[in-house]
Amino acid sequence: MEVSTSLRHLSFLLAATLTFSAATQAEQATPQQIEQTGKAAEAYFAAHPEKIGETIATYLAEHPEFLVAAGESLRQRQQLAQQQAMVQNALLHRDRLLAAGDSDVGPAKAKAAVVSFVDENCVNCNVTQELIHANPDVRFIFKKLPAAGSSAKALQDNMMLLKQIGFTTMPAFVVLPQEKDPVIQRISVMSGNVTADALIMAIQKAKG
Repeated sequence: MEVSTSLRHLSFLLAATLTFSAATQAEQATPQQIEQTGKAAEAYFAAHPEKIGETIATYLAEHPEFLVAAGESLRQRQQLAQQQAMVQNALLHRDRLLAAGDSDVGPAKAKAAVVSFVDENCVNCNVTQELIHANPDVRFIFKKLPAAGSSAKALQDNMMLLKQIGFTTMPAFVVLPQEKDPVIQRISVMSGNVTADALIMAIQKAKG
């Protein structure tokens, strides 16, 4: 009976964790021992595939830390995929991001721009005057978002752009080069509790 690659990997993993969990407390199992036991486990599970689920369930019940680690690994992969999608969206909507905002500070032809989505009633939310003064060669674009009940079209357009990028947490920032065809790796998207240091690093990356 042919055994799939996944089954082979699973068999070796179970062999390494189950068979030698007690033995390794006294002495370290050798690679040869693990390989031999893995082959035996592979043959066993090939003959008794119904035992795989039972064995895994038992092991995970006794070692829940593996579930925690797997959940964290999945969360990180999902977060990375979401971040990459948002960067792609920022590149797609580059012209709208760099269009004049409700407030612009800095040279219009700066190498890098910081686009900040801010509340309608806030002037320079989360972008301090110190940060602006420390980066006189950077363009800061503030795009206001509508407060509750606001119907101003320009602000509604900003909200639509925010959603098209993929932001779900505020405040939100896009830091990108102003050149026509920027390298995508130089674009940063950030939201939530973004520090000045994180913005400075993104600015340096955008400058190239």
